[in-house]
Amino acid sequence: MPRLLTVVVLGLLWSVSAQAQETKVTLAVLGFTADAKQMLVQLEDDNVGTNLRLYDVAAGQPAKKSALIPFQRGESQKVIKETRKKFKIVDPGLEDTIYPLDPNDAEKTLNFFGLMATRDRFVLAVTDRQKLGKIADVAVKHDEGADVWAKVALKSLYWTTDRKWLVAIITQKLKADGLLTEVDEPHALAFQVKDIRWVEADPPPEAKPADAKAKD
Repeated sequence: MPRLLTVVVLGLLWSVSAQAQETKVTLAVLGFTADAKQMLVQLEDDNVGTNLRLYDVAAGQPAKKSALIPFQRGESQKVIKETRKKFKIVDPGLEDTIYPLDPNDAEKTLNFFGLMATRDRFVLAVTDRQKLGKIADVAVKHDEGADVWAKVALKSLYWTTDRKWLVAIITQKLKADGLLTEVDEPHALAFQVKDIRWVEADPPPEAKPADAKAKD
């Protein structure tokens, strides 16, 4: 086999091998049913393509007997419209990491973000610009054989229009033994401001009696 052809073939084989060692799945929420019990999700998987699927909101998992609905980019609007009608997805929802506390004061808001509390625990957190609060804990994926922990990030936050439910899309990226997985996970919960677990600030140190000699 000529040298140039050998190089090309080996390059193709390496490329195929590299692709086979990577799994990437991204999610986006396209809307909710009127009772917020189910949501339509768009999934993009490098291995199986782009699909729609109905999910149960509270569980954050595909609904029973739901199947993947594949579609091509050129037909996305038509397929999404038909699927919304089929599953009665009437609430478009909204994507936002900011929660307004006062409709008359744009400065009074909650801002959501993610942070690593420990290597095995990721936290969906919130701040009102004065204090820090916690919404939920997310377990971090772990490869025991390689003793490697995933890198986790908050990708996006979706709400029902009435702001009673939120769905956090958390991305976990884990690389171990030559295999890279980067997968979006939906974490849903009913939201009320009163349920925020605010972090208590450390109390100020107690004042110590002044040194009598210092006064002299």
